[in-house]
Parts: sequence; C-alpha cells; structure tokens
Amino acid sequence: MDCPQCGHQTRTLETRKADDGAAVRRRRECPACGTRFTTFERRAPGPAWIVKRGGERQPFDAAKLRAAIGRAAHKRPVTPAQLDAIVGRIELAAERAERSELTSERVRGLCLEGLGEIDAGAYLQFAGVELSDFGSVRAALERFEARKVGDRDAISAAGSVREGEDAHSSETGSESSESRRQREESI
Repeated sequence: MDCPQCGHQTRTLETRKADDGAAVRRRRECPACGTRFTTFERRAPGPAWIVKRGGERQPFDAAKLRAAIGRAAHKRPVTPAQLDAIVGRIELAAERAERSELTSERVRGLCLEGLGEIDAGAYLQFAGVELSDFGSVRAALERFEARKVGDRDAISAAGSVREGEDAHSSETGSESSESRRQREESI
C-alpha cells in the first residue's frame, strides 16, 4: 500500500482481526517519511436477502428490522444502542450466511434471542405477533424465564406445551379451576 503522505510503499507493522473477525486491522509505516497509520480491510458485502415463508426473497433492510424491534421495545428500559447491537448481529449473520440468505424465521429467532437477553416485556411484545391466547403467552414467558436462569429442561418443557394449554396442566394431567385461577392471578 502506498503512503498517504509521500506515496512510497509502506510496510506492515502489525496485523490483527477486528469487528469479531469481519475485518483485518493493519498498522502500517512508511520507511521514507516515517508516517504511521492504520487500515481496515473488510469484505465488500453483497446484498443480504431475507427469504419469506412463501418463498419470496427481499433485500435485507436494517432500518425496517430496527423499526420492528423498536416498536416491541417502545416504553421499555431498552437503549437504542442495545437495539442497534441486535440489528448489527443479525446483519453480520446475514452476511456470513450461505449465499447471504436468511429465512424470516431465523431473523425472528435472532431478534427474540437478542431481546431475551435484555428485557422480558420487549421479548413478549415481539413474540406476541404469533401468540393467539393467554396460554401461549404464558408458555413464551416460561421459555424466557427458563432461558434467563439457564434451565434447559424448563425450556424444552415450556416449548413443548401446546398452544392454549398451560405447563402445569400438561404435567399433572388435570387441574382444578380454582388452582388455575390462583396461578393466573399470580402472573
């Protein structure tokens, strides 16, 4: 590489990975004038694509994703930097994916994973698009709580609950309406 000051060929002093391996950082020096500078090399990203459920392909739109996550986190204790970090991770996943394609389900899962690390309310709000009744909301909340404590058995148990059925009644068979009502009030 040529020196930006004098135009002579430079030498590389140091090379390291940057941006979680997405870039190479090089520290360079010009032997002629002594100027030192840093360069970053990144792969020129091709367009990332989102494959919808019906097979339709759309270009990845970070602003659209950021807006959707932002709506879920509205009036929640989530900072814009945290939302940008989630979008950044998804962008990186899209660039690294085979043929730069991600399914919409994978994007949704990555969004839920990111929101799950931050805030239960935002997680449930984002997941709520596909939750049709209180039982499925409760199952999603149980999956969130299980993830937070790292209990993989609770995640699989909560994930296997059929929509509209709560976790306790699926484990114990039947449950009295009084105990179900008390448990629902405590949630």
